[in-house]
Amino acid sequence: MTYCYNCGHITPGEPAFCNHCGRSYDVKLCPRLHPNPRSAEVCSKCGSRELSTPQPKVPAMWKLLAILIRLGLGLLLLYLSLGFLIALLKTTEFQRAFVCIGLALFGLWLIWSKLPDWLQDMIRSAARRRGRNDDN
Repeated sequence: MTYCYNCGHITPGEPAFCNHCGRSYDVKLCPRLHPNPRSAEVCSKCGSRELSTPQPKVPAMWKLLAILIRLGLGLLLLYLSLGFLIALLKTTEFQRAFVCIGLALFGLWLIWSKLPDWLQDMIRSAARRRGRNDDN
C-alpha cells in the first residue's frame, strides 16, 4: 500500500500513481513510465518533456517520527510478548508441553538429517512449488 501525501488516500499494491489525485510517488514519470528524479525536466531514457507531477516531499522530521513510532510500538510488543512468555514458563504444564515440543522438533530434525540428499531436494522443490502456488 502506498500513502499519497497530496490527497491523503491509500492505494493498494505498488502503484505508480495515486488513484485519487493522479500524482506519482517520489519520482517523475514520462508517458512510457520511465522513472526520473524529482528535479528532471526531460525523461532521461526517451527525452519526453511530458512528466508527471510527483506528490509533495515528506519532511525528514515526519519520516523520523514514523520510524520512532514503529520502533516504539515494536519494542512495546516485544516487551509484552516476552512478559507473557516468562509468565507461561513459570507454569509446570507449559514446561512439560515445551519439553514435548522440543523433543518432537529434535526428532523431526534427526529424521530429516538421515534422509538421502535426493529425497531432501525433492521435498524442498515441492515445498517451493507449493509456496509459489499459494501466492497466486
